[in-house]
Parts: sequence; C-alpha cells; structure tokens
Amino acid sequence: MTLATTAPATDLVTQLAGDGGSSVSMMIGIGIVKDSEAVFFEYVGEKEHKALMLPQTGKPLTRIADVQLTGISVAEDIGEFKASKLNLYFTTEAGVTVLMTSGLTTLWSQCVLTGLMGLFDSQMLQERLCLDTWKGKNGMRPCFAAIRVRGQKISDQSMFDQLKESRAAKAADKVKAIMRDAVNILAVAIGCEEAEVAIVEENETEGDF
Repeated sequence: MTLATTAPATDLVTQLAGDGGSSVSMMIGIGIVKDSEAVFFEYVGEKEHKALMLPQTGKPLTRIADVQLTGISVAEDIGEFKASKLNLYFTTEAGVTVLMTSGLTTLWSQCVLTGLMGLFDSQMLQERLCLDTWKGKNGMRPCFAAIRVRGQKISDQSMFDQLKESRAAKAADKVKAIMRDAVNILAVAIGCEEAEVAIVEENETEGDF
C-alpha cells in the first residue's frame, strides 16, 4: 500500500482534533522543525512541509483524537542517511486514514509503540484512541507522546523498562530490535499489509523519556 495523497489541511486538522470534518488524507511528519512550537507537519510533495495548526485558535495541533490504528510498518533506507522509518496509519471515525511517520528509534516512536503495545497487552487495539504529542523543554527539544483511551494513559511497562535500560547502555541495536519486534507483533495483531512510503530524511533527536 502506498500513500501519496496530500490536500489542504484545515478540514482534517479539525477532524483529527475531534471536531468532525470532511474526508482528506495526508502524510504527517513529527517534530520536523526544531525551533517551531508545532509538533505535526504535513508533507506537501517530496521536500516541502507545513505545520498543522488548529484553525480556531492558531495554536499547534497536539492531539490526534478518536482514531484507530489500522496499519503499521517499517520503511527501510529512507533519505540520504538510509534511515529506518516507523509508519503508522490512523483512521478517523469518518473513515479518513492519515499516515504518521518518524524515525524508528526516535523518542516519539518509542513512546507511541510503548503505548500501542500496552493496548495489545490489554486486548484494546480495536479501541479508538487519542495520541498526544508534545516537545521537551531542553536541548534539541525532542517530541514525546502518550496513548490514551477514555482518558486513561496506556503503556507497556516491560517494554518501557527494556528501552530505558538499552538507552542507558547505549545499545542502539537493542533499541532497534525491541522496536522492530513491537512493529511485527502489532502488524500481525491488526492484520495489516506492508506499506511502502518514500519521504525525505529528517534530523530527528533520540534520547531518554
């Protein structure tokens, strides 16, 4: 499956924030512009992107509300640095699917997969969820995330601990292996197909969370 559709963002931003809207698809990168308060950026073509802002207030969109995970994969050898990218497909109640993509081992990806594995452990992958994203306050200000269902934060403590220990030991290969295992488990659980997406490599920050 290849997702290459882009469109004006206003209607979809409204829908993703939980306020309804029309059917529009887009590809979203995470924390692409480090000095921006925005956390979600729409890819427009191969190299252009723009921040997703709430049309009502002009503030950054930070919550993807009332969506279901419908696809997950890892795209290999992306961009100049031949990076591995985590691709997540979320579908709104209206049936609109958006692709969210980030480096496989970024903090944001680690946070999200830890949350999704918590859903898997609790047999809640079919539940509609909210995905919150925010920026850290120090250094390169990496993006963090949390998965919530009916207001409750969901996480896999075992995976969280494994990732924390691997980062502390600077075991990058172990972090990658943990992340790939989680992707494989979730892909089988939701019965999704592999997705191939070509996007530009971005300078994403990794670290602790």
